[in-house]
Amino acid sequence: MENLPFSQSDRRPIIRHDARLKRGSNILIAHTDAGRVEAAEAIRGTRHVCPNCLSEVILKRGRIVIAHFAHKPPVECDWARGETLAHMEAKRIIAESFVSRGLRAEIEWPVPTLPSHRRADVMVWNDRGDSVAVELQHTAIDLDEIEARAFSYAGAGIAQIWIPFLSDQIWDEADAVKKPDGRSEYFVRRYPARPFERWIHGFNFGLVPYFDPTSKVLWFGSMEGHWISGDGSTWYDQWGQEQYSAGYNRWSKRWRELTLVGPYQPKEIRILPKRRTAKSLGHYHWPGGWYIEPYVPRERRPETPTVGSGPT
Repeated sequence: MENLPFSQSDRRPIIRHDARLKRGSNILIAHTDAGRVEAAEAIRGTRHVCPNCLSEVILKRGRIVIAHFAHKPPVECDWARGETLAHMEAKRIIAESFVSRGLRAEIEWPVPTLPSHRRADVMVWNDRGDSVAVELQHTAIDLDEIEARAFSYAGAGIAQIWIPFLSDQIWDEADAVKKPDGRSEYFVRRYPARPFERWIHGFNFGLVPYFDPTSKVLWFGSMEGHWISGDGSTWYDQWGQEQYSAGYNRWSKRWRELTLVGPYQPKEIRILPKRRTAKSLGHYHWPGGWYIEPYVPRERRPETPTVGSGPT
């Protein structure tokens, strides 16, 4: 276990979502007669309804499970579909990291232009009112869906950043290299990058910000192609004739070489909106518009309420 980025005792265990929550019935935001309210700040005894389906939801808040609202069965609401504890927890962590710097950040913010009545996981506004959508991708998403949502954000003039989750198993395959600045760099020679991760890699021009749901930190990832090769071979056929098969060298369709740099606490990250043009490459299509380049300042300065240059 020497190649792990932290000792096993340092890792904060989380309650598995399938053990504590009924998957597909939970949300963090509800509406009352007074307006929008987050579960962590909701008052027991008040009637809460889902912002999407308008059905009554139940406030659940305790010492172990993150505060949330649960739909009453049967659940037919699109907003609650596929929700997990890890995903809800990540949304709160990311939102709080912006709020701690004096920025406005809202969880599960509705965006009318998104397909299927979707909402942004976290919406952030800078001091000029420019909006940034943060999408935390805990489970796999197909290319059609991620592209539909990305083009919708771009069409609305909303900057966007996509953050997939890392699995615990990745550290079993990672080799560690210590960097001069005290950070760590991990190299995974054969990483089975999913199509939506490759899409994010292309959208961010070679950078994938990953969230580790166990240690609650971020890693900056980059991918390169993985070269595979095979030796030639000889054998004799049934007539005694020697046959020969040439070796091969080619790029793997499945594997990528992944480098991870970090870890970074979410509150360390700064986001810089930048312009990009629309582009297509094979099965991948990226919209033009604003995307987010995350970075960490080299010099530690006091926290300031800014999101970078911001879209205009």
